[in-house]
Amino acid sequence: MKYKSLEKLGFDKEKKNSRFMKFVNKTLTAIFLGLVLLIVMEYSPKFKTFMQNDVFNKNFSFGFIGNIYERYFGGVLPKNNNNTIKVFDEKLVYKNKESYKDGYKLEVDDNYLVPVIESGVVVFIGNKDDYGRSIVIEGEDGSTITYGNIKNSDIKLYDYINKGKYLGEVSDNTLYILLAKGGKYLDIETYLS
Repeated sequence: MKYKSLEKLGFDKEKKNSRFMKFVNKTLTAIFLGLVLLIVMEYSPKFKTFMQNDVFNKNFSFGFIGNIYERYFGGVLPKNNNNTIKVFDEKLVYKNKESYKDGYKLEVDDNYLVPVIESGVVVFIGNKDDYGRSIVIEGEDGSTITYGNIKNSDIKLYDYINKGKYLGEVSDNTLYILLAKGGKYLDIETYLS
């Protein structure tokens, strides 16, 4: 039995090494920047106070950091080669809406499968007063979107979720949604258009 060379089977040793080295460089750069940040926080009480009060306690934008990282270091995830089949790629559909607190109460079908309306990072999963089990996503555009009354979700904290992907199901026929950006609440119709 003859063995074919790796090159004939589609393996290119140089490309493989190049991808691995890029990954190693990105990882080491991220670790280095994180360590520099921690060292500066340790030796500068003013900077540590700034980080605690103004960054972590106020409005830390994962989308903003993600965009900067992608611009200078490339994407964290591999690019889609357009040869995958989308299983769930939906838009938000509802029968009726009414104002509810600072957001909206949407009437949807029973056990409606909720799609994500803006790509972003999951920053909260848990119960919120008057909204039930909620998932909060910080969008790439700087918006914060709270989805309330959600069940059967496999999403975990700090997952990156793409627009149109499956978030979870509603517990009955009600979806609570709260949209905010820059400290202001947004109109759902304007945001979705």
